[in-house]
Amino acid sequence: MKQLLPHVHIGINEDNRCVVVIDDYELFDFISDYLSDECDLPYEYQSSKTRPGGEVISMYFPPLVPSATIERCLLKLSPTEIERIYRLND
Repeated sequence: MKQLLPHVHIGINEDNRCVVVIDDYELFDFISDYLSDECDLPYEYQSSKTRPGGEVISMYFPPLVPSATIERCLLKLSPTEIERIYRLND
């Protein structure tokens, strides 16, 4: 996994699927809407893990969706805006 933006990591799992891991549910909601509505890249399924102060959500994309495509879309987002959304639950 590599950190792409604050609180957002991207990688490939053992099934050769792109996985985006997000450190907060509010931020996940924002990124999920952005990827599906603005980029036409809906994820296939998600998982979550509870952690102190919230949860970590993993988004799994279809095998035919290249991680480079998702990465390009995510890099259009402002790190400052990402941080602002993450801090909403402080």
